Amino acid sequence: MPLTKAKLKELRGLTSRKRRDEKMVFMVEGLRLIQEAVASDHTMVEAYYTSDILEHPSGQALIQKLKRKSAHTELIPARDMDAIAETVTTQGIVAVLAQKTWSAESVFQEKNAQSIIVAVDSLADPGNLGSMVRTCDWFGVHGMLIGRNSVDLYNPKVLRSTMGGIFHLPVVENVDLLPALSNAKAMGYRVYATDASGEAHFDRVRFAIKSVIVFGNEAWGVSDQIKQLADERIAIRRYGAAESLNVSVACGIVLSGVHRLYDE
Repeated sequence: MPLTKAKLKELRGLTSRKRRDEKMVFMVEGLRLIQEAVASDHTMVEAYYTSDILEHPSGQALIQKLKRKSAHTELIPARDMDAIAETVTTQGIVAVLAQKTWSAESVFQEKNAQSIIVAVDSLADPGNLGSMVRTCDWFGVHGMLIGRNSVDLYNPKVLRSTMGGIFHLPVVENVDLLPALSNAKAMGYRVYATDASGEAHFDRVRFAIKSVIVFGNEAWGVSDQIKQLADERIAIRRYGAAESLNVSVACGIVLSGVHRLYDE
């Protein structure tokens, strides 16, 4: 059954951060992301699909799961899907989920157990943030802090780049990083700021069992205030002539190094 004009407008509006934040929801598209969403503890508000998705056994199975999890699941015409989907070539399925909210304090561990937290300071590129969420998920990071003035976590490009990682770990948005990092230090965490001019190469650093690693803006890096607050400024060795290293790549390199030392 076709969607009403009002419903189409409402769903299209979720491409806007303002609308998402007003309703505290976000939209995901495609089989992979929605399969991850269904398997998570996120609240599914509604889902829409076209008949194309029913041609595949995996699609049929997903629809049955959605009907059990979602408050509302509806078959719609392909033209309506084209109108509400953000991608040019849709997979014929979208879902609206409630945003989950955590406090910065909630991701820190009180007990003296292994805990890796990644913080990002004014990150601007959606693909970079999404890739970092995915990377943190791969390396078993216990939580992420997204500093103020960073790209929106629920930006469609961010969500696609996470490849479902957003459903596997707590990610706290709009964090005032300076007091949050001060609080982390008071709880026994050691704070590391990544910096191309850092005094320590990451592969020589013995990371603390409770560590917060801060990655900065693509153009100017971590802010001077955070560098001053950090216990240590760490760098990745440069062997070639490149001027800089992509921040999401740097995140993977550093996290790999953290685990190498933990696993020794």
